[in-house]
Amino acid sequence: MEKHEKIFLKKSFVVITGSSRGLGKSMALHFVGKFPPESVFVLMARNVEALESVRTDLVELVPELTVLVKQYDQGNTDTGYFDGIFDNLLPENKLSTDDFDQAVIVHNCASTGDNEKTALQLCDANHVRSFYNINLVGMILLNTSFFSLFSNPARSRMVVNITSGGSHIPTPSLNLYCAGKAARDMFFRVLATEEPSIRILTYCPGSVDTVMLRDLERDTFSEPLRKLFQDVRHNNKVLTPEEAASDLVHVLEDNTFDNAIYVDNYIQGAKPYLDEMEKKQ
Repeated sequence: MEKHEKIFLKKSFVVITGSSRGLGKSMALHFVGKFPPESVFVLMARNVEALESVRTDLVELVPELTVLVKQYDQGNTDTGYFDGIFDNLLPENKLSTDDFDQAVIVHNCASTGDNEKTALQLCDANHVRSFYNINLVGMILLNTSFFSLFSNPARSRMVVNITSGGSHIPTPSLNLYCAGKAARDMFFRVLATEEPSIRILTYCPGSVDTVMLRDLERDTFSEPLRKLFQDVRHNNKVLTPEEAASDLVHVLEDNTFDNAIYVDNYIQGAKPYLDEMEKKQ
């Protein structure tokens, strides 16, 4: 397996979406101690107050680090909303793309959709459209805006696409979510083919104890899925966000993964249970 350059040794411009809480916040906290301190981090989410709190935590860890906060709504697909969304951040902070050896974007922002409906109960076009605006369309537009700014193929560029086992395991009550994750994963496989200079990690962190997971446990209509979550928790296989972020750091440090090919961390969590569910289908 081919080994690439060390990711964490380069002065980087690092964007993390959905970084106000949960896994996104933990990734930011783990990353700041790995990248050179002259790197710049951009935290993105809807909740500015929560982002500012994360920013404070990061600067306490690495006082010389530059941490910028950018409020955005990934579900806003109005014409022009994502155009140049990063452009003002650089000049406002007396920065340019030439200041960085590497540009990294972590696509973590996501939602699970309505877990109380079966696939045949999805009859509200606005609901379905809203879900895919957040989980697919907005992500694609944000990604395009990022790489229109960092467009030089001679410089190191990287995507971390946070995915799920649901991208390839049909999971009852996660109809929209599974389809959305599968679409995202394929989008990045195509991007890797079109732009081979961009390093892409499609990473499944495992079952992580986040608000999204707890909401899913509560709301799913699927008793087998609810039992799966109960078994995973009972056997202490649900990871904390901190554990999941630490595992991701190890994958990035090793940097031997195939470009845009699914990398699974479920061996650290729910994999045996998901395998059993897949056998029963």
